Amino acid sequence: MKPSTTIALLCAALVQMAAPAAAGPDGRDLHAYWDGRCKDCHGDSAAFARSTLRLDQGRLAGRHHGADLPVFLRNHYLADELVAPVTAMLAAQVATSPQFKEHCAGCHGTAADFARKSLVLRGSVLTGKASGKPVADYLATHGGMPPAEIPAMVQTLQRVLQEVGG
Repeated sequence: MKPSTTIALLCAALVQMAAPAAAGPDGRDLHAYWDGRCKDCHGDSAAFARSTLRLDQGRLAGRHHGADLPVFLRNHYLADELVAPVTAMLAAQVATSPQFKEHCAGCHGTAADFARKSLVLRGSVLTGKASGKPVADYLATHGGMPPAEIPAMVQTLQRVLQEVGG
């Protein structure tokens, strides 16, 4: 493969990974959908994604279904209009380290529950509902997270808020 092709593919993958997943049609909560339809067999979406899926040249691929994962999802009880947003959610989970689970879940439960209950976007700033403070500022004095990890946590929480329809 030519170096220019490799660079182009890498850039495309990075753009896809950085793009936030959107909520489902009509602002549907993708995490609630997963929990109601998929969790009994597949467990938590992030744990499932990280243990069974991978990004292959910017596309989400499954261990057993390769690049045909979207086709498989359509045939595996996932409504057509949810294939793209659920695929984007799972791809984002594959590309994101389990920071929230490691640092926050013990007190705050799942990232989706926390986002639903406690977060709001004010303009483009992720903000705590109760405190009214930007999450980045709040994390500087809460939970002992290393300062270098705060931007990634804010980005993850903002993505999850979008995925739950917030």
